[in-house]
Amino acid sequence: MRPRTRSSVTIWHLPDELLVHILKGMHIRDLLTLKQTHPRFQQIVDSNQYLWTFASFFDSWPSLANLAHYNSAAKHGNLEALIKLGVAYLYNEGLSSTLEEDKDIAVSGRLAAEYFCKVEEISGSIAPFTWLFIRPPWSASGACCKACVFETMKTHADKNPSRDIAVCVAQTLSLLGQENEACGYLEKAIERGSDKAMFLQWLRKHPTSEFEKAKEVEAIRQLRSIANAGNLEARMILCHCYSLRQFGGIAQTQAFSFSQEVFQSSSPLGFLHIFSGIRDLTPSMRYILVDWLVEVACMKNFSTLTLHNAVSIVDHFLAVRDVPRSKLQLLGVSAMVISSRYLGTDIVTIREAAWLTDNTYKYEDVVRMMGEIIATLGGKVRFPTSSDFVRVLAPLAQLEERGVCLIEYVCELSILQAEMAQYSPAEIAASCVLLSRLLLKAGCPWTSVLEEFTGFSSEDLSRCTFHMHEKCFLEGSVVDHRSVTLRAVKQRYSDDRFHRVAEIEIISYEELCTMLGVTDHILQGADIKLKFRNTDELIVSPSRGRSRRYRRTVQALKREEASTPPLELSGYEGDHEDESGVSFDHSDSCSIKSEDVDSEVRMDADTDTPLMCLSASCLGGPHPGAGGIHISFTSPPIVPASNCSCSVSSFSSGVCSLNSPSSSSPERRVKYFRSSTCDKSSVNFFLEDSSPSEEDSGAGVVNEEIKIGRKTPRTPTKMTSPNALRRKSRKRNLSQSIS
Repeated sequence: MRPRTRSSVTIWHLPDELLVHILKGMHIRDLLTLKQTHPRFQQIVDSNQYLWTFASFFDSWPSLANLAHYNSAAKHGNLEALIKLGVAYLYNEGLSSTLEEDKDIAVSGRLAAEYFCKVEEISGSIAPFTWLFIRPPWSASGACCKACVFETMKTHADKNPSRDIAVCVAQTLSLLGQENEACGYLEKAIERGSDKAMFLQWLRKHPTSEFEKAKEVEAIRQLRSIANAGNLEARMILCHCYSLRQFGGIAQTQAFSFSQEVFQSSSPLGFLHIFSGIRDLTPSMRYILVDWLVEVACMKNFSTLTLHNAVSIVDHFLAVRDVPRSKLQLLGVSAMVISSRYLGTDIVTIREAAWLTDNTYKYEDVVRMMGEIIATLGGKVRFPTSSDFVRVLAPLAQLEERGVCLIEYVCELSILQAEMAQYSPAEIAASCVLLSRLLLKAGCPWTSVLEEFTGFSSEDLSRCTFHMHEKCFLEGSVVDHRSVTLRAVKQRYSDDRFHRVAEIEIISYEELCTMLGVTDHILQGADIKLKFRNTDELIVSPSRGRSRRYRRTVQALKREEASTPPLELSGYEGDHEDESGVSFDHSDSCSIKSEDVDSEVRMDADTDTPLMCLSASCLGGPHPGAGGIHISFTSPPIVPASNCSCSVSSFSSGVCSLNSPSSSSPERRVKYFRSSTCDKSSVNFFLEDSSPSEEDSGAGVVNEEIKIGRKTPRTPTKMTSPNALRRKSRKRNLSQSIS
C-alpha cells in the first residue's frame, strides 16, 4: 500500500483575488481574528479595501473599543458602519465618551450629518431614507441634535450635487410645514435626475387619483415616465389608475401589459427556513408578534399600509439574520417605528415604543435595533406588500364598500400566517380578491378583466386560495401564554366602520372546491393534483422546498430530543406551538364506513382538522407503494363505527371535493393517513403522534362516505405547553401498548 502523503498545496497557494472573494462579507470580528493567524491574511486584510467595504457589523455597536474599526470601514464606504455611526452620534448612544464634551450637541450633530450624507451619496438606487431619523417633532426645550443634523445636511445639499441629500432636506422641510422651500429642494433633486423627487413633486400636484379631465392625460403621462424609472410608489399608483380606466392616452392592452409585468415581477419572500434548523423561532411566535403589531396599529390609528410594511420589514430582517426569541418583540416595535416614520404622518416615538413593550426594553435598545434593521437592509425600508396590490385590484373587484373591506380583512388575516410567505404579495392579493368574491357569491369569481389585468388565472390562484381559506378561516386562532385567544384582526374588522365583515359566514371547504371547479384531488407522493372541469391536471406542490412530510418528520424528531428553553425579556413565554400546531381531543371522534373496513377519524381540536387512518392492508387494496390515495365522494355522508388502528404510519395531506351538497359544518379539512401495518392496541399512539414516517407507502383506490363530528373548541393549558403534554401522552400510551 502506498504511504499516505500530505498535499503540498495549501490555502496560501490560492491567488489573492480568490482569497478576497472567500473573505468577502465576513464579520468584522472574524476578519480581525483571521488577520492574526498568518502574515498573508494580515497583508490581504490591511491592503484590500474591498474586504472593509463589505465587512459585516451585525450584532455590534460603535463604542470606544471598536471605533477605529468602524471608522476604517466607514472610510472605505461600508454602508452598515456608516448607518450605525450616524445613529450612534445622533442619539448619543455608545459614543458620548469619545467626544471632548459629553453634551456637545453641535459636534454630535455635525458628525451624524456627515455620516448620513455619505450614506445617501453611496446608497445608489435605494430611495433616500436618512431623513426618517431626523424628522419632526423635535425637542421644544433647549438645543436639539436632530435640528443640528438637519442644518448641516441642508448646507451639504446647497454645496453638494447629491440628489438624495436634497430629497432628505425637502422631506424634512415639508414635515416642518415649509412647503415652498421644500419645493425648491425637490426641483434641485429633479435637475440631478432623482425619480423620488419627481414622484414627490407629482404627488404634491395630484394628491388623489381624481384628476381634472383636462389634466388627466398629462398627469398619467408624467406618472408613467416616473414609473418607468423604477419608482415603486409610482408603479403602484399607475397600476391603480389603469384599474380605474385612466389610461393616459394609451390603449387598454398596453396598460394591462404593464400591470401584468408589475404583478408577475412580484416574488415571494420565502423566509420559512427560519423556522427550521437551529433557530428557536416558530410560526406561532411570529403570529403572536404580528397580532400585537395589529393592536399597536389600531391604537395609533395607523394605515393598513404602515402595518403591512412593518411586518414586511420584520420578515426581510428575519430572512437574513438570526434573532433570539427574547428580542422578537423589540424587532417588531422597532420595525413599526421605522414604518410609521417613513410612511405616516403620525409616528411612534422611541420612548413610546419602549413603553408599548411594558418597558421590557429600554430607549437605548430601540435605538440600536432601529440602526441594526436599517443597516442590515441597506437602507431599504419600503417593500411592495399585498396591501399595495389589494388597493390596485379593489376597483376591478366590482364589489361594494363592504366587499372591499372583506378583501382587506382577508389580506390582513394572511399576514398572520408565516406559511403565506411562499406566495408573492401580488399572488396573495389576487387570492384575497378571489376568495372574497367567493364568500360573497358574486357571480363569476375571477373575471376575464382580472385575469387580463394580473396575468393570473383562477387555476394559478387556486392553491394559494385553498391555503388561505384553510389557514385564515378553518384553523383556530393561536393562544398565547396567558391563555388568551389572539383575535386582534377579527376584533378590528368586527367594527361598524368595516361593516362587520369579520362576522360573515364562511363557506365550507367542499363548497370552495365546487365554486372553483375542482372536481378531484389526487395525492401522489408529496404532490397534490387538482383536476378542474374541462382542463388538464394541475400539479401543485405543497412546498417550494423539501416535502412537508420530510420537514415535519425532522422537526418532530428534534422536538423529542430537545427541551423547551425558558424565555427572558419577552412576551412570548409559555404556550408556544410547533409548526403543525396539532393537539387532539379523544372525546370527539367520527368514523368511516366502507364495504371492506371501518377506519377511525379523530378531530384535531387545534386546527379543526379530522384525522383518518386508511391502511392499505386494512382496506384490502394493492400492495403498499402501488400509488397515492384517490378519493372521491358521490353520496351524502354517514357515520359508522370504528375499529381500525395503525402503529406505523406516514401521511400525506390532501383535500377532497363533494359533488353532493356541502356538509353542515363550514370548517372541514381531511387528512388521509397511509400505513403498512395495523395494530389495534396502538390506536391512541397513532392518533396522537402526527409526525410522519420517512418511508411513505401508498394505498389502493377507495371510495368512502364521511361525516365529520362537531369540532371541539381549543382548551389551552396554563401549566405547560401543548408540545410537552403531547410528548407525555405519547410516551404513556406507548408504554401501555407495550405492556
